[in-house]
Amino acid sequence: MHSFDDYYYFYLVVKHGGFSAASDISGITKSKLSRRILELEARFNVILIQRSTRHFKVTSLGQEFFEECEKLIQQVECARNVLLKQKSEPQGLVKLSCPSVMMRYQIRSLLNEFLKTYPKVQVEMEITSRRVDVLHDEIDLAIRTNFEANEDSSIVVRDVIKTTHCLVASPELLQGCSIHYPTEINDFPTIVLGTQKNHYQWHLHRIDSHEQMDIPLEPRIKSNDLAGVYYSALDGLGIADLPLLTVEADLKAGRLIHLLPDWCSNMGTVQLVYASRKGQRLVMEKLIEHLVEGLRARAEGHQGYTI
Repeated sequence: MHSFDDYYYFYLVVKHGGFSAASDISGITKSKLSRRILELEARFNVILIQRSTRHFKVTSLGQEFFEECEKLIQQVECARNVLLKQKSEPQGLVKLSCPSVMMRYQIRSLLNEFLKTYPKVQVEMEITSRRVDVLHDEIDLAIRTNFEANEDSSIVVRDVIKTTHCLVASPELLQGCSIHYPTEINDFPTIVLGTQKNHYQWHLHRIDSHEQMDIPLEPRIKSNDLAGVYYSALDGLGIADLPLLTVEADLKAGRLIHLLPDWCSNMGTVQLVYASRKGQRLVMEKLIEHLVEGLRARAEGHQGYTI
């Protein structure tokens, strides 16, 4: 493959009418310009410039070659401008994944704000609770809630905030009954997130003491998406463990009842997952910054979150 630098050097010399002028403007030494163009002529066994100590003339072939080099340089400038724009204004396509319930209650308004601020950004969304592989699935940014420590060192996992969970049930399910102690949970059907586990349990601890308890479950309903858990609980099909911020409106309206309020159930970590910080596009830098700042701002003073 030939060096395109030679084409650029030839373009400079012809454009500025000589080796000295091209050297003064570009900062490339006169001797280097002359040597590289001589090598270019020798490589193709052609004469592009007729020169002597007082004479500089571009041959007809040289003029034709110059015009093609000029087109090439213009295309290079256009390509360079694409990269410069990425550094000056967020733009381009971002592929992201997010669970449906999280999109509705945590991410939707923040994402809308970002897109309205930066109209040249496009988003391709995969709404799923599936634990996507950002490398294999070609996802730029995965937004998720995790309940376990991350062990994958090949990706960037950024912990943003923690979400508090609570046990809830509909009045229809309870039919006036009250639950005073965790072991009474198994008097009712339960609904869980995840369909591939061998064993299910809820780990509870008292808010005002160090008392802890694991409640083994034989769930009536399993769902691979939190939305399935939420709607099943709302329809009176069982007790569910759900994020407080997801059900707070239902609790206030009486559609759901907060069970065992002195006990805390799951604590989830909202995470942003992406491939690498190195060479990251401006649009990704800005989106990650916007989501982190927005989520943490909402967490202040809200019992559904902890920072």
